[in-house]
Amino acid sequence: MTLRQLRAFVAVAEEGSIARAAQRLHLTGSALSMLIASLEGELGTRLFERTTRRLQLTDAGRELLPAIGEVFHHLDSALSDLRESTQRRDTQLRIAASPLLAATLLPGLMAGFRERYPAVRLKLLDKAVSAVPQAVRGGDADIGVCTADIDTLDLKATVMHQDQLMLVCLETHPLATHREVRWQELAGEPLVLMETGSALRSLVEQGLAETGEPFEPAFEVAHVATAIGLVEAGLAVSVLPSYAVARTRAVGIRSVPLTNPVLERAIVALHAPERPLTSVGEAFLAHFRKAMETFAAPTPVPPRRRRRGA
Repeated sequence: MTLRQLRAFVAVAEEGSIARAAQRLHLTGSALSMLIASLEGELGTRLFERTTRRLQLTDAGRELLPAIGEVFHHLDSALSDLRESTQRRDTQLRIAASPLLAATLLPGLMAGFRERYPAVRLKLLDKAVSAVPQAVRGGDADIGVCTADIDTLDLKATVMHQDQLMLVCLETHPLATHREVRWQELAGEPLVLMETGSALRSLVEQGLAETGEPFEPAFEVAHVATAIGLVEAGLAVSVLPSYAVARTRAVGIRSVPLTNPVLERAIVALHAPERPLTSVGEAFLAHFRKAMETFAAPTPVPPRRRRRGA
């Protein structure tokens, strides 16, 4: 029994005529008659009484018609819901990101993407770092953006950018004029660092270990914005990702690359392999890559003025 047979049965029952039903279904009369005959053969009973003027339902046909009508009602409703769901997936993008990336990197990326694709509805979910992969796994987000230092083995992770740790200080600080700063040069500086236990704090501690000196931060904070505020006030210097510094509106702040060693964190885009990205998702990743190619992390160092008489 096929859907074609059932649709033929419903059409003939409603039209009371092979000719009118065939026209409605864009079939020939003979093709429609064959569908009805094959359905009756499979059911082992006649569904229509053929009179000289019209076709009339038999008792079996009258019993079958409401049930088939209900089947088609549910089927058409399901297909309509599926089409709407597919259209929504093709015109919206849900992005989960850790708070720092959601506050610094993502807004600019999303604004640039919307300029190119104004019809796409964008949704940003700022999640705790550990919750970003879960949002992708659970289907709440199409793409997750985070650093690659959390467990994402079951997800497809695409590296979008390698971000370097920077010294962040006032532009009047003696180290601000350097083109790069060695970790050893931070010895004795009042530091504002992220709280112990964060992935960023662990990475910074690797660099500070190169100084060979014990360190005691002047401040420990939970948010990068707090750290930048303390630097802006002249109370401390900090070590932060370049993207966080590049997007800040703080006044008089300079960032300088830290070397010996150079420490980087990979920013990745996550998606679930069992749910392939839509064309909108692929377009966003392409936009993301392009934006990262022109991403200028360090603050340019102004040329030093020659001293008179030199």
